Amino acid sequence: MSGIGPVEGPAGGTPSVNSLHPPVHWTDRWTDGRVGRWAGRWQVRRAALSDRGRRTVLAATAALATVAVLCLGHAMRTPEPVPDPGPWPAQVTYIAYESGHLQPMSAPASGVFGFVVSVRDGTPVTILRVTPSFEGLGAEIDPSTPLTVKQGTTRHITIKMIVRKCAGLPLDVDLPVIDVTLRNTRAIQNQSFIFGGGYPRDLSAFLHRICRPTPTSSSSTP
Repeated sequence: MSGIGPVEGPAGGTPSVNSLHPPVHWTDRWTDGRVGRWAGRWQVRRAALSDRGRRTVLAATAALATVAVLCLGHAMRTPEPVPDPGPWPAQVTYIAYESGHLQPMSAPASGVFGFVVSVRDGTPVTILRVTPSFEGLGAEIDPSTPLTVKQGTTRHITIKMIVRKCAGLPLDVDLPVIDVTLRNTRAIQNQSFIFGGGYPRDLSAFLHRICRPTPTSSSSTP
């Protein structure tokens, strides 16, 4: 034997223990096959996971971009003007006193007083209720409520004051008040109307006649 190299084994093909290429056993081939299959499957799964991850990132990026565009468009959009709800009903409704007269003594303890109602602006105003501010005094309106008055128009109404109880009524009234419930398309309001001029005089005369009659007349209400 001459030369440099691995020691050859005996004839018959049995390798020497000093061989650089150890023999491959069948169990080694089986193990190498399983490892190869696992490695291949892992590569496929890793590639699939990477694809899903990329799709997830792309979808999230697209969603964020959409939200950013929508927010930017909303910020740059000109705000729509808020519609004007119109005036409050008490701001445009005016009630003025016209005249009053007493009912005959044979009639119930009542007096009729005339007023003018006008609406200066806005949508129509409806009178829902009319109430005297004094306890013991009732009121009936004609035309009956609800009564609607259109913008720019005037309605003549009469209010019949009825004395239900004289006790506690101020017979000498300086600034009598009538509480009126008004409604339009904006709101419902309770408004107190204060009247001067002839209404305090006529109302006081009415209350004196009913609750403090002269000796020649008799009172019909205690």
